[in-house]
Amino acid sequence: MTLIIFGAILAILAGLRLRKDRRNFFAGLTFFAGLIILLLSGVISLSNAIVGMVPESTEAVVLFILFGLIGFPILAGAALIANSRVMEVKEGKSLTAKLSLIFGVNLILIVLLGYLALRYASDWPAAIIAIIFWVLMVDISLTFVFVGYLFYSFMYQMFPVKYPADYVITLGAGVRSDEVSPLLKSRLDRAIQYFRSFAAKHAFMIPSGGQGPDEPYSEAYVMAKYLKGQSIPEESIILEDKSTSTYENMLFSKQKIEADWKSRGETGEPKIVFSTNNYHVLRGAIYAKRAGLNAQGVGAPTSFYFLPSAMLREYIAILSIYRKMTIGIVIFGHS
Repeated sequence: MTLIIFGAILAILAGLRLRKDRRNFFAGLTFFAGLIILLLSGVISLSNAIVGMVPESTEAVVLFILFGLIGFPILAGAALIANSRVMEVKEGKSLTAKLSLIFGVNLILIVLLGYLALRYASDWPAAIIAIIFWVLMVDISLTFVFVGYLFYSFMYQMFPVKYPADYVITLGAGVRSDEVSPLLKSRLDRAIQYFRSFAAKHAFMIPSGGQGPDEPYSEAYVMAKYLKGQSIPEESIILEDKSTSTYENMLFSKQKIEADWKSRGETGEPKIVFSTNNYHVLRGAIYAKRAGLNAQGVGAPTSFYFLPSAMLREYIAILSIYRKMTIGIVIFGHS
């Protein structure tokens, strides 16, 4: 009962925090942790009830729990390894294509390390067991954060944004010519859909993205060209063509918005939405918050086979954003 109360309190407090600001990553992780605690307490209570009513079912209950702890990570790991093959065929032999392979193997290694630590605890030197246990705890902690991130990333998008935005930002992606890539096209199409359905009467679209060293044009220029081709009036487009990262997308777009809002003599705070791919929405929202931009994100659909590697890449970026959390997990993973 104590575990249930603790889980409920965590979920409620985190939920209240998220209601105030959906972009709070740690509140999202805390909400996930509360739900996991509630789920585990429910499984324990149900298992005890079943064993109490049918004592001979003890073995079946134990096997079911073991499958959850051992079988699920192995199956998930095998699925990710298979996905890496699909990624390699469709996307080539890039590091991104190998991320699902790396994480799939990692899930299987967690189970193997756990087995070794239990099986040889009394036979191997204490130092070796301690190292294995430390690696295992760090790995499990980082995996838990990833699953929590995955959960909250999808949860963030379960409550669609539909307010009348004054500005609709589209986050850039790499260009190789003056035509948008399929990925960038999906972001722009989602922005156009929002602009036409929910934007305020005199709203503006902001294609945001500078020109990289290997790009023939700025991403903003290519996006603006596409927008005009989709019957978006040129006077409704504000280019932001200096940014080189998601954070700069938000920061420089904010500067453009503030300048335009002031020049038109508007009062109050403008309503802002940004468009990107669904796997990138949560990180975009986190960067918007860091840049002081009060904006929520909408996500364009992404091919299912691409999502595992894309989400893993986003997770690595999240670990980079929250370096102190990552370092803390690595240092105190054994405690």
